[in-house]
This record gives sequence, structure tokens and C-alpha cells, in this order.
Amino acid sequence: MQNGTWLRAQHYRDMAASFRRLAETEPLASLRRHLRRLAAQHDEVATGLEAPQSDEQRISGKEKRRR
Repeated sequence: MQNGTWLRAQHYRDMAASFRRLAETEPLASLRRHLRRLAAQHDEVATGLEAPQSDEQRISGKEKRRR
């Protein structure tokens, strides 16, 4: 994993942790659920960034960014 990718993944993990901390103190159940969903989504993005990509995935990702 490249350093920039690792930093982005770490940023998403940090944001997920922040959302979880906010959810712990949130009195409104609906907002608590939303914050937990945001945390889970940020964890998923971090996991996706950390996962090794095949050459085909890297090439298709570059093509998508060019569009």
C-alpha cells in the first residue's frame, strides 16, 4: 500500500472513530443510528483502500478517474 493510500485509510478510520464517539453521547436514537451508519461506511471505505488491488482493478480505477 502506498503511503498516500495508507494516510487516506487512516483518515477514514479516524473519522469513523469520531462518529462512534459522537454516537455514544447522542441522546436522539435516530441520530445515534445515523452516526453509527456513518462510522460503518467510513470503516468500509478504509477497508477498501487497504485491500490489495489487482492490476485490472488499478487500471479500471484510473480509467474511471479520467472520465
